[in-house]
Amino acid sequence: MTVLTVTGGKGGTGKTVVAVNLALALSSLTGERVLLVDLDADNPCTYTLLNVEPKTVEEVKSFKPVIDKDACVRCGTCVKHCPTHALFLIPNAGLSFIETLCEGCAMCMYVCPKEAISRGHRLTGWVKEADAGDLHLVLGELRPGDRKYHDVMEAALNYAKRIWGNYRIVVIDTPPGTGKGILMALNSSDIIVAVTEPTSLGLLDLKRLNRLVTPLGKPEIVVVNKYGLPGGAHNKLERYLQECGLRWAKVRYDKRLMSAYIRGKPVIRYDPDAPSALDIQALAEMLAKEMSLNRS
Repeated sequence: MTVLTVTGGKGGTGKTVVAVNLALALSSLTGERVLLVDLDADNPCTYTLLNVEPKTVEEVKSFKPVIDKDACVRCGTCVKHCPTHALFLIPNAGLSFIETLCEGCAMCMYVCPKEAISRGHRLTGWVKEADAGDLHLVLGELRPGDRKYHDVMEAALNYAKRIWGNYRIVVIDTPPGTGKGILMALNSSDIIVAVTEPTSLGLLDLKRLNRLVTPLGKPEIVVVNKYGLPGGAHNKLERYLQECGLRWAKVRYDKRLMSAYIRGKPVIRYDPDAPSALDIQALAEMLAKEMSLNRS
């Protein structure tokens, strides 16, 4: 089994488009059913490109303080120690709680001298899955207004790990950034596919991402999406890739890909002869060769 993690420092580079189309291309190339894991809990959208409706398989819950107003002496200890200021005292009214600010650390329960706070639970999000033909999709979705996206990402990743022994290929789609959830996905991967774009901001975020990726010592392939973008910083980006000795592939700037995306369809299926689709097919062939996977 090989786990590919499609990631990138900034939003808007096309990680999800690359992940979905790459997973489909690998399935077609190898004859294998691929597990696609969408960890972008704030905005999972792989299922829209695959035209499926995922069903909930797990609820993700986190700590919520339950306040015993009779036992509470309004000392303010919990308020003082709450790192996100989700608890506060109102004169003549007592202790109040703002659920959307709570990060579920349970510090309030541990420090309360009167044991007036006990452990409760609140819904944070869901783990969902769907059958998408050549792909099996698992995704995490954060409850609107909640902040604990890392918990939902971790729950979705753990669910995927429980079933991914049934697959030879796993493709993980991460949200933008370089935080805790991204590191969890990278640590679980065999090959890292870093998606960037030929802009100054894209280069800056690729450098930031590589400060996280390089110490892991895992194979990395950079995908320059939107290659040929008018006015793009191609020379600076390619110079950086050469200096770092990074392998890279391109997905051309392609209006036909945009047309497929607008229609909510993977370009590799909607318009397989489009320049971008041919580039993704070439990327899949490169990765399949590295994984030594051939059609069975």
